Amino acid sequence: MPAPERTASVRGLMANARAKKKAKSGSKVKSKKLVAKPKKAAKKALAKKAVAKKKPVAAKKASPAKKKPTAKKVVAAKKPAAVKRVPAAKPPELHPTVKSALEKADIEGLINRLPNPVQPIVKSLRALVLENAPEASEALEDGAPSYFANGLFARIVPEERAVLVKFLKAGQLPSSNELQGDTFAISELDEMKQNVLRKLVREAVLVNLRTEPTATA
Repeated sequence: MPAPERTASVRGLMANARAKKKAKSGSKVKSKKLVAKPKKAAKKALAKKAVAKKKPVAAKKASPAKKKPTAKKVVAAKKPAAVKRVPAAKPPELHPTVKSALEKADIEGLINRLPNPVQPIVKSLRALVLENAPEASEALEDGAPSYFANGLFARIVPEERAVLVKFLKAGQLPSSNELQGDTFAISELDEMKQNVLRKLVREAVLVNLRTEPTATA
């Protein structure tokens, strides 16, 4: 019976083929499973490596900001200390007697240098004033013998041909009519003129003593 044998053989072959196929597919699945496992393991290993790699990098410590160099304070140049001016020391006051002697020497020195005819007139007038004004002092002022009693009251002014006696408060003197303005001019000294001058000198001293001190003119 040839036909059934062929059929059986065909069926057997087909069964074998199917079995082989199943066996192949089974082996493929197994191999796939076996292959898949190492893939998963590899993936896990890679993931671990990635995690290890992705560890947070320690933040670098910020280096402290460099301090700006502090600007040096500019010290203002010190002004030189103002030099205090020490007032010049006043010369010690002379004793009245010494002072009077020096002033007298100055006046006498001037009179001795005067030419004639004025020199003898000035000498006489000086003596007349000091005799009639004993309280007065004399000094050489503005180049002329000057006389003081509570201020300046008279001055003897030598000129080339005459001598002038000037009174500071001529307008207040009772005998002011004897004067030309504030001046008594003398080119020759006689007794009459001397008498007028004695009266004028005394009046001038009394006026000065009764009033405010006379400023130097």
